[in-house]
Amino acid sequence: MTTSFAAVELDRVLRLVGSFARSEWGRNEIVATPLRFSAGEGSLAFRLASEMQRLVAVSGSLGFSGLDAAELLDGPAPPAAAADLARMVALVRCVVESRDTVVGGAPAGGPLAALGLALPLFEPLLAFCEQRLAPDGEVLDTASPALAQARAARERSRHAILGALDELRRSHRQLAAPFTVRRERYCVPVPVGDRTSVAGLVLDVSSSGATVFVEPFAVVELNNALAEAAAREREEIERILQEIAAAFGRHREELLAAAHTLAELDALQARVLFGQTVGGVLLPPAGGARVSLVGARHVLLEPALAPLRAEVLGEAGNTSPVVPLNLEFPEGARVVLLSGPNAGGKTVALKTLGLTALMVQAGIPVLADAESTLPELSGVWCHVGDEQDLLSDLSTFSAAMHATSTLLAGADAGTLVLYDELGSGTDPEEGASLAAALLEELDRRRCWTLATSHLTTVAAHIEQLPGAVNAAMGYDEGSGRPTYSLRMGAPGRSRGLAIAQRCGIPAAILERARSLLSASFLALDTHLARLAEETERLEREREQLGELELVAAEARGAAEAEQRRLENEREGLRQRLGVERERLRARADEQLRAALATLEQARSAGEFPSKKRLAAVRRVALDLEDEAEAGAPPPDLAAGVTVRVRSLRGAAVVRSVVGERVEVVLGNKRVWVERAACELVPTAPVRPAETALTAADEPAASELKLIGLTQEEARDELERFLDRALIGGVKRIRVVHGHGSGTLRRMVREFLSRHPAVVSFAHPPQFRGGTGATEADLE
Repeated sequence: MTTSFAAVELDRVLRLVGSFARSEWGRNEIVATPLRFSAGEGSLAFRLASEMQRLVAVSGSLGFSGLDAAELLDGPAPPAAAADLARMVALVRCVVESRDTVVGGAPAGGPLAALGLALPLFEPLLAFCEQRLAPDGEVLDTASPALAQARAARERSRHAILGALDELRRSHRQLAAPFTVRRERYCVPVPVGDRTSVAGLVLDVSSSGATVFVEPFAVVELNNALAEAAAREREEIERILQEIAAAFGRHREELLAAAHTLAELDALQARVLFGQTVGGVLLPPAGGARVSLVGARHVLLEPALAPLRAEVLGEAGNTSPVVPLNLEFPEGARVVLLSGPNAGGKTVALKTLGLTALMVQAGIPVLADAESTLPELSGVWCHVGDEQDLLSDLSTFSAAMHATSTLLAGADAGTLVLYDELGSGTDPEEGASLAAALLEELDRRRCWTLATSHLTTVAAHIEQLPGAVNAAMGYDEGSGRPTYSLRMGAPGRSRGLAIAQRCGIPAAILERARSLLSASFLALDTHLARLAEETERLEREREQLGELELVAAEARGAAEAEQRRLENEREGLRQRLGVERERLRARADEQLRAALATLEQARSAGEFPSKKRLAAVRRVALDLEDEAEAGAPPPDLAAGVTVRVRSLRGAAVVRSVVGERVEVVLGNKRVWVERAACELVPTAPVRPAETALTAADEPAASELKLIGLTQEEARDELERFLDRALIGGVKRIRVVHGHGSGTLRRMVREFLSRHPAVVSFAHPPQFRGGTGATEADLE
């Protein structure tokens, strides 16, 4: 069910949208948009507009130049004039280019691609025409061999004529004026007094009679040949134009069908370009389970469109800021009765909803936020404004009742009903009863209904309907003016006396009017006033609560971010401790193997180490200090204090403390040690930042194992090892090369003897490796 689009001014909006079409056919397609609410109609329009939107974004807009030439095909036969044929060639070119762009850029299998595939394959026809006709309508030499020959003969004759006339001018000095053409024949202007000096035929005389135009006998035959060539050219051109026109005649029906498809594509693109210009959004026709408009504006009230309205409609209209409409039907409600002061925006709200629903159904971007939704509709019915029909002898109320009868004949659960000034035009009591009964019926049928009324008894009755809710347009008590904002949950006051006072009605009349108001009306009006005050108070508290919730949400977000940071830091610390634990385990394993090797070497040499020697080996293997020192309580450490670490030479600065592990900075090295191995040094604290190293810094090793390497590999490793030792400040190194064939031992001794940083080197005692290792002192 759909009523006149003019009720919500859709016809004027369609003219605005049509101004973005590239052809007259496209504009007509937009203006004549058929609004159908059959199953899938709105979804198809939405899909077409969405796919065209993506196509324009990727491939750019289509030109549709030449489409309007389709009007030339309306007659019984296409015209044969060169200019008209050139326009029709442009139409064929538009079909070919549009088909390539749409089929190549639209999603395969979609409705837009189907429109592109509906365009005929006119490439052969286009090639046929372009071989014969230039874009400006000139027939080309390539059109036929006969035309090319005729034009060549014409040019030869013309050059021969010009040569003869130049020769004549050189032999007759009195012929100063240039040659010219009269009656399509070349001639020379000759003064009347010199007429006998040039033998020839007189073709014309100047208007003053002072000059005659003579065709010399020398060029008569040449002019005849030129005329014959020109005649053959004209005949061939006419034949070719008729040939092209006949080709268009054979494809007339296909061309007309293609023109209608191009017009539909042009109209689709116009919708997209309109949406881009006004910042509109495409909404699906069944995007939600209920009516919800967020930030909606009526196109004819949008101030940014004033220049476009002036250009297309000849009227500037509104240029003031517009309060966007936020209208959401509550859960379970299908009927909303909107009340409030006159000129408060009730009718605008009703028209905005109706216009938005119709634009969505037609696939036109709307002025609303993307969060807006509409349910699936089976039709739109509007009754807006005064529908008094003088010719039919219908009053305003009678016209409204006839329209209402039509509504009730076909309204169902998918109908959007927009009813302005419900119950007006007759006795208020009768009007109120009719309005209440109509709303009850619309509620029973589950129609989506937005109605406006000034009758407070109707608003009171609405409170008893389970699927209906009251709403009001806002009013600023301080300024005495409407706010144009919609508020759900309570009816609004008409404020007729307040508006009358602002319009200049005398105070005495207003006072008398108040005294004539019934007690029940005064009681209801007072109740509504208190309800409005309470609603405003609750609204303010809701806004304050919203601000507090926003602050709480920000605080919660910050706390969650801090928690994530701590968790990440904890995980990183856990990983670092795991790495350090593995390093210490490897180091302990290496030290244990070295101690066992020392004991094995001593036993192999027949030596029996003393208890003191065994204790020393044990301390080296386990990295232990004296039992007395190990039993001392660990000191209280903090970042920045100076400590002395047993087993390390020199003072170190604490960088961080993690449980029983302490990170210290010693010189340019950073190492982890046990808290129990640290001893406080009574010096002034040093800030960690002053001695901090990067995470990549590691203490340089003092021992290198070359066993199992080739001589060249061992030499490279030894060279890199010495470099790291010198950079790390190591003063004594140990190189384990084993016994084997002695090749690695000789290479090490030779390398160390030539290195400038080596002070001395020698094999250690047998219990430390003997000839299987070499120890060196560095500068």
